[in-house]
Amino acid sequence: MAPAEGIPVIVTEFPADTTQKIVAQVKHYFSDANLNQDSYMRQTVAENDGWMPVLALSRFNRLRQLMDLPYDAKKQASKNTKKQPLPAVPEHYVRLLGASIKNALVESDDVEMKEDGSAIRRKSAFEPSDEWYSRTVHFKGLKYGEETPDMIEELTEFFNKTVEGGEIELLRLRRNPKTKQFKGNVLVQFKTQEQADAMAARDDLEYEGAKLAPSLLSAYHDEKLAANDFMQGELRKPGTTYQTYEEWCEATGRKPAAPKSEKRKPEGEPETEEVKEEVTDPLTLVRFSGVTGEPQIRELKEALGAVGPVRFVEFEQGADSGIVRFSEVMTTAESHPDGLKFNDMTLEFAAVDEETAAAFFERAKAAGISARGNSRGGSRGGARGNRRGGFRGKRSRK
Repeated sequence: MAPAEGIPVIVTEFPADTTQKIVAQVKHYFSDANLNQDSYMRQTVAENDGWMPVLALSRFNRLRQLMDLPYDAKKQASKNTKKQPLPAVPEHYVRLLGASIKNALVESDDVEMKEDGSAIRRKSAFEPSDEWYSRTVHFKGLKYGEETPDMIEELTEFFNKTVEGGEIELLRLRRNPKTKQFKGNVLVQFKTQEQADAMAARDDLEYEGAKLAPSLLSAYHDEKLAANDFMQGELRKPGTTYQTYEEWCEATGRKPAAPKSEKRKPEGEPETEEVKEEVTDPLTLVRFSGVTGEPQIRELKEALGAVGPVRFVEFEQGADSGIVRFSEVMTTAESHPDGLKFNDMTLEFAAVDEETAAAFFERAKAAGISARGNSRGGSRGGARGNRRGGFRGKRSRK
């Protein structure tokens, strides 16, 4: 959590240095380099006629941190640490954020605000590009799991001073897809191919005593491919099709971990009567992972609605994955290879196998919820009053 456990009741303005950092961060969100990676930003802007609501920006982890609000710092915590839900951003903070950005912008900036400070947009249209991939360098050598709140800014400053000919475009921390801990690796996008080639050839780079091992992202990608490792989303080449995690496990003889929603019931818990399965289409189900914090079912359903029409979301608070049922057949894993950004986290998608799908629909029927969705659960994205965010009622044992 942030240093302050609660949220101040009255805040009339941010310190000048904080406002400067907030504006710089917002400009970064709208940069070409970030938008090439940020599917959530692109989708939200597209849905709002080019505007990004300040309310949505206020939920981003870095902006929460700069506003001295509780933020998601558990990425550095032990996996045994109890996860705490983040409180909503107070309305007066959202208004103050919009007003602070609006007052700090100048005519020469690349972004502009609505008069009421409720949304921000680029002055020029964003044109997607794949050129970033060849100009990205993968750096190994930092300590796994050791991350500070200002690490991205500090590393960015380090590389800005190290590269010849100017500043870097983008720096991203790589994380363990399950625990979300920092893996000790970073991806740095440079402005020119010459800069990237030169930095990838360096063998003398050290950061706070740690020796860095650089390689072009394309070379690191090919190395992982040759080793038959699963290709994480941030390493994938644009326009290339990759195996889902389940397909990779099957091809390599590995067994995926059982989803938390399918864990066996405690000994002694009575069985429920088997119900004949309703005819359903497993292709309407998609597994999402990468959840951090404890978002509400409503928030997840709203975010996943950017992918397609959502019928139901099965998610247990404290888990890092769940299942979403759409009202139509989806190819989310293939159409969103880089995932979906939501509240400063990236949701990754994978297909649901037939056995898992059958278990899902069985749980739905055991709870008295139609697999097609209804007013009790399907239309709201979860069973009302159920803190766990899943189905009410007993589950049938497989």
